[in-house]
Amino acid sequence: MEAKKRKIILDVDTGSDDALAIMAALLSPELEIVGICTVNGNRPVEFTTENTLRVLELMKQDIPVIRGCATPIVATLDPLRKMRQRSNDGVNAEGEKVTYHAEYLPLPPATKKPLPGTNAVCWYIDTLMNAKENLNLVLTGPLTYFALAYRAEPDIVKNVDEIIIMSGGHDQRNSTAASEYNVFIDPEATAVVLDCGVKITMMTLDSTHKANMRPKHMEIFRSWKNPVGDFVAEEIEARLKAYNTMQPLHEPDIAPIHDALCILYMLDPTVVTKIRHLRCDVVCGGIADGQTLFDTRHFNDAPRNVYACLDTDEEKFATMLVEILSRSKGL
Repeated sequence: MEAKKRKIILDVDTGSDDALAIMAALLSPELEIVGICTVNGNRPVEFTTENTLRVLELMKQDIPVIRGCATPIVATLDPLRKMRQRSNDGVNAEGEKVTYHAEYLPLPPATKKPLPGTNAVCWYIDTLMNAKENLNLVLTGPLTYFALAYRAEPDIVKNVDEIIIMSGGHDQRNSTAASEYNVFIDPEATAVVLDCGVKITMMTLDSTHKANMRPKHMEIFRSWKNPVGDFVAEEIEARLKAYNTMQPLHEPDIAPIHDALCILYMLDPTVVTKIRHLRCDVVCGGIADGQTLFDTRHFNDAPRNVYACLDTDEEKFATMLVEILSRSKGL
């Protein structure tokens, strides 16, 4: 008997790693994507929406894309937050411009448009309230519009099995000394979502910094000599340059594909090698703005609200991602 597909909603701010996550989900027969919502994050929402549509056309898929929020809930009201935000762009030692996420992915302009007559907040409420079976949410950008949808209609979570978020960090951060990027962009939204009462799996930077592609993988993708392989190789190369220049990690020439780990975890949870059930709160404001504060005490009396993923089998991640994306050869 064929296993039942898990229905998912993707919630993205499509730059390079979101693109690979979308592609991995599309190529996984275990998953059925109900819709893809876009949000301001890696780039403004007009770019993340267009990039999402471009990826779908590359993959020859027609799935509803719903444009979401252009700004965080309240974060932009505090000018200090903007001052502390890291840039996506830099210049390497050779004088070459580098970026984690280009404004537009290097793909042909999309011929289709996002779903008309709605927005991600309203679409979330309508879709989840009328769902005939439970869905899973994979949220890989700032959590702005799911937080707004939940505030407007708390009953939407009754039809959600699990929320997987690429968010936060225990020992690892990137936007500031305290915060991970997706949380820092909209910490109030993250705080709302973490207490929505649904099972939440948090894919922290501690795990995604082990979800790496390397130059050898870039060459594998190039060897396919097809549009998908060329695109993936180009994005990995851009990420390798950006991380080496602007965010050197524990070793050179590694490019974390943060968001794809959420998809691979859904397919095989053993790709994540360390998970702890913890209480997580979000610091909103002050010097630790955007920090995900994990209560690791054995005697804590606050309800545990996240399953925090803290380490990854790097080799397994890379092997899985290459194999899944290789299914595109027949497109």
